[in-house]
Amino acid sequence: QIGAKTLQVCHPNGTLVYQFGRPGAWDLSIAEPLETVAFTPWPGVGSSIWESVAFANKGYTYEVWTSVTRDPESSEPLQGGVNVLKGDDLQAQLTCDNGTASNSLDVVFALKESIGQCWDFDSRSWQTACN
Repeated sequence: QIGAKTLQVCHPNGTLVYQFGRPGAWDLSIAEPLETVAFTPWPGVGSSIWESVAFANKGYTYEVWTSVTRDPESSEPLQGGVNVLKGDDLQAQLTCDNGTASNSLDVVFALKESIGQCWDFDSRSWQTACN
């Protein structure tokens, strides 16, 4: 939830779908095939576990992210939001209301693996020739 609007990423029929606005009357909905969606998994370092997935539409990129602290003593909830870019220029940075992010994006990693892709940490890209 971002104010009165909903941000969600869904997985219907081999695609990922970005939706923002009001359910049933979305301001923006973008579908991307699992094969080509730009998902960046957590690199394994840092104080937070984060992932992001980017959707392109009419010259803009909508980069959805989730993050949670690695500290097992922390009671901080999962955080999430979306960065809106035009080229490399940040146009907007929206953060979900505290406590409303419900699922991390790590499930996208498993979805990409389920279609035969693997993440190459050296090149920071998804490969189809997995060892």
